[in-house]
Amino acid sequence: MSTPRRCSPPERRLAMRAGAALELTTERLRLRQWRNADELPMMDINRDPEVARYLNRATDAAASRVFLAEAQAHWDRHRCGIYALERRDQPRSGVLLGFVGLAFPGYLPSLAHRLELGWRLRRDAWGQGYATEAAIAVRDHAVEVLGVRDLISIIHPENERSRRVAEKLGMTVEAEVLNPRLERAVEVWSLGAEG
Repeated sequence: MSTPRRCSPPERRLAMRAGAALELTTERLRLRQWRNADELPMMDINRDPEVARYLNRATDAAASRVFLAEAQAHWDRHRCGIYALERRDQPRSGVLLGFVGLAFPGYLPSLAHRLELGWRLRRDAWGQGYATEAAIAVRDHAVEVLGVRDLISIIHPENERSRRVAEKLGMTVEAEVLNPRLERAVEVWSLGAEG
């Protein structure tokens, strides 16, 4: 018998109807598991000052390696996580657009029990609807397949692009919380009610 898939913090298991897909597709995009070859492109994405402008962590090479290790550990622990994002018409080109997916925001203890839907894309992928398209696929998978009722996104209040994506997902600002890494308040956008 296989272990049931879940996407819940260890201290609070959520009932789920099925497991998280290891790959999701949309009309234009493939959301897939991480590969070793994604490390350098993700470092390049993180090094872009415009991409890193609103991030809550360091973006050097060591931090990127930790990020990828944490992403895999999240999948191993919770059976869900963040997906590497690429265009479907370029699957062999190795062009990593960024990531979209689910994670528990352990860096914010008051929210660490809630599942965050997050995204980060390379700058030349901005303005093409990729973040919204991929985030809708992850949101729908979380709600319809995993049975998740409460999703949040943590967004820097000056990050207008991410705020627009959250609005298109049907999220609204629920609260502001202090992000100790940024030493400032960030917005908590919510889809559904905590339960």
